Amino acid sequence: MDKMGNKIRHLRESRNMTQTELSEMLGMKTYTTVSKWESGENFPKGKDLKKLAEIFKVSSDYLLGLDNDNKISIETVYNQLVPKRQKKVYEYAERQLEEQNNKVVPLLGGVAANPAELAYGDIAAEEVVEYNVPEKADCALVVHGDSMEPDYHDGDIVFYKCQITIENGETAVVEINGDGVTLKKVYFNFDEDKVILRSLNDKYEDRELNPEEVRVLGKVIK
Repeated sequence: MDKMGNKIRHLRESRNMTQTELSEMLGMKTYTTVSKWESGENFPKGKDLKKLAEIFKVSSDYLLGLDNDNKISIETVYNQLVPKRQKKVYEYAERQLEEQNNKVVPLLGGVAANPAELAYGDIAAEEVVEYNVPEKADCALVVHGDSMEPDYHDGDIVFYKCQITIENGETAVVEINGDGVTLKKVYFNFDEDKVILRSLNDKYEDRELNPEEVRVLGKVIK
Protein backbone atom coordinates (compact mmCIF):
# COMPACT_ATOMS: atom_id res chain seq x y z
CA MET A 1 0.00 0.00 0.00
CA ASP A 2 1.15 3.52 -0.80
CA LYS A 3 2.81 5.30 2.12
CA MET A 4 0.67 8.43 1.86
CA GLY A 5 -2.35 6.16 1.77
CA ASN A 6 -1.06 4.41 4.86
CA LYS A 7 -0.83 7.71 6.68
CA ILE A 8 -4.35 8.75 5.70
CA ARG A 9 -5.77 5.40 6.78
CA HIS A 10 -3.86 5.44 10.06
CA LEU A 11 -5.01 8.97 10.89
CA ARG A 12 -8.59 8.10 9.99
CA GLU A 13 -8.68 4.86 11.97
CA SER A 14 -6.97 6.43 14.99
CA ARG A 15 -10.01 8.74 15.19
CA ASN A 16 -12.48 5.86 14.75
CA MET A 17 -13.63 7.46 11.50
CA THR A 18 -15.01 5.55 8.53
CA GLN A 19 -14.15 6.31 4.92
CA THR A 20 -17.70 7.56 4.43
CA GLU A 21 -17.43 9.94 7.40
CA LEU A 22 -14.13 11.33 6.13
CA SER A 23 -15.58 11.75 2.66
CA GLU A 24 -18.50 13.72 4.09
CA MET A 25 -16.12 16.01 5.98
CA LEU A 26 -14.29 16.60 2.71
CA GLY A 27 -17.55 17.45 0.95
CA MET A 28 -17.59 14.32 -1.20
CA LYS A 29 -20.70 12.32 -2.09
CA THR A 30 -19.11 8.85 -1.81
CA TYR A 31 -16.17 7.20 -0.10
CA THR A 32 -14.65 6.03 -3.40
CA THR A 33 -12.05 8.79 -3.61
CA VAL A 34 -10.84 8.23 -0.04
CA SER A 35 -10.62 4.49 -0.74
CA LYS A 36 -8.43 5.15 -3.79
CA TRP A 37 -6.15 7.43 -1.77
CA GLU A 38 -5.65 4.79 0.90
CA SER A 39 -4.96 2.05 -1.64
CA GLY A 40 -2.44 4.23 -3.47
CA GLU A 41 -4.47 4.19 -6.66
CA ASN A 42 -4.74 7.98 -6.60
CA PHE A 43 -3.43 11.00 -4.68
CA PRO A 44 -5.22 13.94 -3.05
CA LYS A 45 -5.31 17.14 -5.06
CA GLY A 46 -4.00 20.34 -3.52
CA LYS A 47 -7.29 21.50 -1.98
CA ASP A 48 -8.06 18.04 -0.63
CA LEU A 49 -4.56 17.68 0.78
CA LYS A 50 -5.04 20.94 2.66
CA LYS A 51 -8.44 19.81 4.00
CA LEU A 52 -6.96 16.50 5.14
CA ALA A 53 -4.20 18.32 7.00
CA GLU A 54 -6.79 20.54 8.73
CA ILE A 55 -9.06 17.63 9.66
CA PHE A 56 -6.24 15.54 11.13
CA LYS A 57 -4.32 18.53 12.54
CA VAL A 58 -1.07 17.62 10.78
CA SER A 59 1.00 19.43 8.16
CA SER A 60 0.68 18.81 4.45
CA ASP A 61 4.41 17.97 4.50
CA TYR A 62 3.70 15.14 6.93
CA LEU A 63 1.17 13.63 4.55
CA LEU A 64 3.59 14.05 1.65
CA GLY A 65 6.45 12.49 3.59
CA LEU A 66 8.53 15.64 3.33
CA ASP A 67 10.44 17.56 5.98
CA ASN A 68 11.26 20.95 4.64
CA ASP A 69 11.09 24.35 6.32
CA ASN A 70 9.84 25.89 3.07
CA LYS A 71 6.40 24.36 3.51
CA ILE A 72 4.53 26.99 1.50
CA SER A 73 6.84 26.57 -1.48
CA ILE A 74 6.41 22.79 -1.49
CA GLU A 75 2.62 23.02 -1.32
CA THR A 76 2.50 25.71 -4.00
CA VAL A 77 4.48 23.63 -6.46
CA TYR A 78 2.59 20.44 -5.60
CA ASN A 79 -0.80 22.12 -6.00
CA GLN A 80 0.06 23.32 -9.49
CA LEU A 81 0.81 19.82 -10.76
CA VAL A 82 -1.68 17.44 -12.34
CA PRO A 83 -2.29 14.18 -10.38
CA LYS A 84 0.08 12.15 -12.56
CA ARG A 85 2.94 14.56 -11.83
CA GLN A 86 1.97 14.85 -8.16
CA LYS A 87 2.47 11.11 -7.88
CA LYS A 88 5.96 11.37 -9.40
CA VAL A 89 6.91 14.16 -6.99
CA TYR A 90 5.69 12.18 -4.01
CA GLU A 91 7.47 8.98 -5.04
CA TYR A 92 10.72 10.85 -5.63
CA ALA A 93 10.45 12.55 -2.23
CA GLU A 94 9.86 9.18 -0.57
CA ARG A 95 13.00 7.71 -2.17
CA GLN A 96 15.07 10.69 -1.08
CA LEU A 97 13.79 10.42 2.49
CA GLU A 98 14.56 6.69 2.64
CA GLU A 99 18.11 7.26 1.36
CA GLN A 100 18.64 10.05 3.87
CA ASN A 101 17.50 7.94 6.81
CA ASN A 102 19.23 4.74 5.72
CA LYS A 103 22.53 5.20 7.53
CA VAL A 104 24.86 2.19 7.47
CA VAL A 105 27.60 1.36 9.99
CA PRO A 106 29.99 -1.61 10.18
CA LEU A 107 29.06 -4.41 12.56
CA LEU A 108 32.16 -5.36 14.50
CA GLY A 109 32.58 -8.60 16.38
CA GLY A 110 31.40 -8.54 19.98
CA VAL A 111 31.61 -6.53 23.16
CA ALA A 112 31.62 -8.31 26.50
CA ALA A 113 29.00 -7.50 29.09
CA ASN A 114 30.57 -9.86 31.58
CA PRO A 115 33.33 -8.75 33.97
CA ALA A 116 35.07 -12.11 33.74
CA GLU A 117 35.35 -12.11 29.96
CA LEU A 118 36.45 -9.91 27.09
CA ALA A 119 35.43 -9.93 23.45
CA TYR A 120 37.27 -8.39 20.57
CA GLY A 121 35.68 -6.07 18.07
CA ASP A 122 37.09 -7.29 14.80
CA ILE A 123 35.00 -6.63 11.71
CA ALA A 124 32.54 -9.50 11.38
CA ALA A 125 32.95 -10.61 7.77
CA GLU A 126 32.24 -7.10 6.48
CA GLU A 127 28.76 -7.15 7.96
CA VAL A 128 26.86 -3.91 8.38
CA VAL A 129 23.86 -2.60 10.26
CA GLU A 130 21.49 -0.49 8.18
CA TYR A 131 18.30 -0.25 10.24
CA ASN A 132 17.53 2.02 13.20
CA VAL A 133 21.09 3.36 13.23
CA PRO A 134 21.45 6.47 15.47
CA GLU A 135 22.58 9.55 13.57
CA LYS A 136 25.87 9.96 15.48
CA ALA A 137 26.85 6.28 15.52
CA ASP A 138 30.06 5.16 13.78
CA CYS A 139 30.11 1.43 14.58
CA ALA A 140 28.03 -1.36 16.07
CA LEU A 141 28.89 -4.34 18.29
CA VAL A 142 27.00 -7.38 19.49
CA VAL A 143 26.63 -7.61 23.28
CA HIS A 144 27.79 -10.81 25.00
CA GLY A 145 26.72 -11.41 28.60
CA ASP A 146 24.25 -9.93 31.08
CA SER A 147 26.24 -7.43 33.13
CA MET A 148 24.62 -4.44 31.42
CA GLU A 149 21.03 -5.59 31.89
CA PRO A 150 18.39 -4.27 31.93
CA ASP A 151 19.56 -1.72 29.32
CA TYR A 152 21.56 -4.14 27.17
CA HIS A 153 20.85 -7.86 26.88
CA ASP A 154 22.91 -10.72 25.51
CA GLY A 155 22.68 -10.59 21.72
CA ASP A 156 21.64 -6.93 21.53
CA ILE A 157 23.35 -4.60 19.08
CA VAL A 158 24.96 -1.56 20.67
CA PHE A 159 26.00 1.52 18.68
CA TYR A 160 28.87 3.81 19.57
CA LYS A 161 30.58 6.96 18.36
CA CYS A 162 34.34 6.61 18.00
CA GLN A 163 36.08 8.92 20.48
CA ILE A 164 38.91 8.55 22.98
CA THR A 165 37.42 10.67 25.78
CA ILE A 166 34.10 10.53 27.61
CA GLU A 167 32.42 12.27 30.53
CA ASN A 168 32.42 10.71 33.98
CA GLY A 169 29.64 8.11 34.26
CA GLU A 170 28.97 7.69 30.54
CA THR A 171 28.52 4.23 29.01
CA ALA A 172 31.36 3.33 26.71
CA VAL A 173 33.14 0.60 24.80
CA VAL A 174 36.62 0.25 26.31
CA GLU A 175 39.65 -1.90 25.58
CA ILE A 176 41.50 -3.48 28.50
CA ASN A 177 45.24 -4.11 28.22
CA GLY A 178 44.83 -4.58 24.47
CA ASP A 179 43.25 -7.98 25.14
CA GLY A 180 39.65 -7.24 24.21
CA VAL A 181 36.73 -4.88 24.66
CA THR A 182 33.94 -4.54 27.16
CA LEU A 183 30.80 -2.46 27.59
CA LYS A 184 30.58 -0.57 30.89
CA LYS A 185 29.73 2.67 32.61
CA VAL A 186 33.05 4.42 33.17
CA TYR A 187 33.98 6.49 36.20
CA PHE A 188 37.27 8.26 36.89
CA ASN A 189 38.62 8.32 40.44
CA PHE A 190 41.14 11.11 40.09
CA ASP A 191 42.10 11.08 43.78
CA GLU A 192 43.33 7.49 43.61
CA ASP A 193 44.21 7.59 39.90
CA LYS A 194 41.87 4.72 39.02
CA VAL A 195 39.34 3.97 36.31
CA ILE A 196 36.18 2.24 37.54
CA LEU A 197 34.21 0.04 35.17
CA ARG A 198 30.68 -0.43 36.47
CA SER A 199 28.01 -2.89 35.40
CA LEU A 200 24.29 -2.07 35.43
CA ASN A 201 23.47 -5.52 36.75
CA ASP A 202 23.79 -5.39 40.55
CA LYS A 203 25.15 -8.92 40.81
CA TYR A 204 28.48 -7.75 39.38
CA GLU A 205 30.99 -5.72 41.39
CA ASP A 206 32.91 -2.72 40.10
CA ARG A 207 36.24 -3.32 38.45
CA GLU A 208 39.09 -0.90 39.25
CA LEU A 209 41.98 -0.52 36.82
CA ASN A 210 44.94 1.76 36.31
CA PRO A 211 44.41 4.42 33.62
CA GLU A 212 47.13 2.94 31.40
CA GLU A 213 45.22 -0.37 31.31
CA VAL A 214 42.09 1.17 29.84
CA ARG A 215 41.58 2.70 26.40
CA VAL A 216 38.26 4.28 25.51
CA LEU A 217 37.14 3.29 22.01
CA GLY A 218 33.86 5.12 21.90
CA LYS A 219 30.77 6.48 23.60
CA VAL A 220 27.59 4.44 23.39
CA ILE A 221 24.84 6.12 21.34
CA LYS A 222 21.12 5.39 21.56
